[in-house]
Amino acid sequence: MDNQIEQFDYDVIIIGGGATGLGTAVEAATRGYKTLLLEGYDYGKGTSSKSTKLIHGGLRYLANMDFSLVKEGLEERYYFLNNAPHLAKKQTYLIPLCNYTEKLKYTIGTRLYDYLSGKLSIGKSVNLNKKNTLNEAKDFNEHRLIGSIIYYDGQFDDTRMLMSLYKTFIAHGGNALNYHKVEKISCINQKVHSVSGINSLNQAQFNYSAKYIINATGTFSNQTEALSDKKEHQSVSAAQGTHLVFNKRFFDTNHAILIPETIDGRVLFILPWHDKIVVGTTDIKVAAPTLEPTAQLDEINFILATFNQYSKQTVTTQDILSVFCGQRPLVKESNTKNTAKISRKHLVKANPSNNLINIVGGKWTIYRRMGEDAIDYIENYFKLDKTLSITRNLVLVDGLQNPQNELEERYGNEYHKIQNIQLELNNYDKIHQALPYYQAEIIYQIRYEQAKTVEDVLCRRTRAMFLDAKASYESIELVATIIATEIGNSTAWINQQIEHNRELAKNYMVQFIIK
Repeated sequence: MDNQIEQFDYDVIIIGGGATGLGTAVEAATRGYKTLLLEGYDYGKGTSSKSTKLIHGGLRYLANMDFSLVKEGLEERYYFLNNAPHLAKKQTYLIPLCNYTEKLKYTIGTRLYDYLSGKLSIGKSVNLNKKNTLNEAKDFNEHRLIGSIIYYDGQFDDTRMLMSLYKTFIAHGGNALNYHKVEKISCINQKVHSVSGINSLNQAQFNYSAKYIINATGTFSNQTEALSDKKEHQSVSAAQGTHLVFNKRFFDTNHAILIPETIDGRVLFILPWHDKIVVGTTDIKVAAPTLEPTAQLDEINFILATFNQYSKQTVTTQDILSVFCGQRPLVKESNTKNTAKISRKHLVKANPSNNLINIVGGKWTIYRRMGEDAIDYIENYFKLDKTLSITRNLVLVDGLQNPQNELEERYGNEYHKIQNIQLELNNYDKIHQALPYYQAEIIYQIRYEQAKTVEDVLCRRTRAMFLDAKASYESIELVATIIATEIGNSTAWINQQIEHNRELAKNYMVQFIIK
């Protein structure tokens, strides 16, 4: 091959369609690299769809004196809010204070947080007395409360953000394929050259080659890297976080609540989200990552007990609308038993035996920075000409300032496509009376967002399963029928989807978890 020019399908192949993968894909495509992204299941199937929906610098990381990590997060918070204006918003966070030691500690912490944000500040923290705290959050249990601190961070919708990144990637010439599971990473002359695998929906085999291949598979990074060299890798460990969803009437406030120190040293959030509240998260080590993790009973009990400690209204398992559970990819550190203490730093590194590029760790807030660092690393490592990153100020393709209704909030400047489909079908019905989603949205998601299954719709293109698992369970047959009619799938396919998704829904329904 000395005199033969190598031919490649792509400049860059990215394995993994979560926040890191799609963020890196947008970065590569906007710099002019011919890029392919392969996702083994659906975009965000793993960690990225099951986040706490925070855009934050990491106030609690200050306790570890990790100032550079916090500053990085605060910078990226600013860009995140500006790049996806319809999906991301500035959010006030309220910290309840129960004694004067806490007041001093968190006043210093939030002021330092403000300082580290510098010119990219989105608001200054303020202290409130007890009376004003209860005016802002009337459902607080007054017992022990002496006041509070309000500071600023952000909030977003994680899988709608993934779809926005996907469409932006496509708009810049990228190619993305879900349900394309990589089973082998091949090498020539001790350098990764191609990936091969199978389309899990139709069993078709594929093979693509590229100059540079990036492993962005999150909690499954170790397993993916092993496809290239058949070795055991320990770059990433996984920690599980569980969230509970309740009707907003149980804690009705526009502020997100940060409970700073639970009985085991964690933090717990009470977050307004859509017309519900999300309460979480836990942080427990797991031996190995799983694609569809299930909450543990002690996690649910911990969240309930902590919530009830701070709320006037008592909630029980019967009040839980949905349970969702995700697993965080953490850069592995030796001798660290408490995963809450493991840094949320990210790391880009090449496998020295074959030059596979691995990007691990991180969090949603810094997805853009991780992508930038990954492409910078490739250019430095392979001694390429430097290209300029434009993503800091890149408004995503469907970005819309000041959305005025629910369709604009979900789809940005593409909301009119939903309206056109409603007109085309003469169908303005929702998928369920307890859910905010229109049947026409499913058609849009098939045509423009690569939705292929009921799970794609209920768990990721919409947030139905996360908002109300029972209502979603009751919607499965209708959603399956709509998809089958649009795509041309058989009655057998509909029945298979109904069976699969009714079983899947049990992971989100507390009565099946605690039985």
